Amino acid sequence: MRARLLAALSVLALATVVLAQSYEADLRRAIDVAARHPIFAAALPQYPGWTASGYDAQDRYGTWRVDFAAAGGAPIGWAQVQLETERVLSWEGGFGLEGEVYAVAEAALLDFLRHDPEFVAFAGEVDEREGAWVGYQAWRDTWIVQLERGPESLTVILSSGHAWARSLEDLRIVQIQVPSVVSVEDWRSRRGADAIALAFADSRVAAAVRGSDGWTTEVEALDRSVWRVRFMADGAVVAEVDVDLRERMVVATR
Repeated sequence: MRARLLAALSVLALATVVLAQSYEADLRRAIDVAARHPIFAAALPQYPGWTASGYDAQDRYGTWRVDFAAAGGAPIGWAQVQLETERVLSWEGGFGLEGEVYAVAEAALLDFLRHDPEFVAFAGEVDEREGAWVGYQAWRDTWIVQLERGPESLTVILSSGHAWARSLEDLRIVQIQVPSVVSVEDWRSRRGADAIALAFADSRVAAAVRGSDGWTTEVEALDRSVWRVRFMADGAVVAEVDVDLRERMVVATR
């Protein structure tokens, strides 16, 4: 009896070892599939000593989750892998550009903008003296360049013809954004506040509202740069001013 029990326990122990070895093999395979995805294949070499962990979600899709971390433990990205087909279903990475990698990307991206006829026709020459920042947006496989030009700064989004490989070849411009061109609501709010401040600086307006408690304002855009400001007190208009925001001056007072 005891011999049969020991034999059964030995078989169970062996089966447990085999299952554990099989699971570890599948985990290594899932990590390998994720690491071979172009976005991770290009980025992980920047993190010497990187580590990976994962688990079998045991769902109907056969999904494995793989997390990548830097040597110090900081997360650098994750992937969901369907192991049966060795397909990376989704991924996300917070890959920064540092040191020589940043310098190479900056040189390539700015050189492209300097020699792209359509960009130069739109934005003018890219001056080496103006500030610039470059980055990579892993969530949509695009490069980003920010040109610091004060209120005329630009954000340029570019993509490569080599998908998900963080390539700097075969570049094309996807978007050009002017950060100072905000939403219509924000624009109205900012311009209206600017018009009120400019109008209130006029001595005639200050005299008209002096002594009025709880006065309010209304603003109205008349054209591209001229705004009308009404100062109200007790339900009546006490001053009405037209200001030109481009010229920074009062053009009419009533």
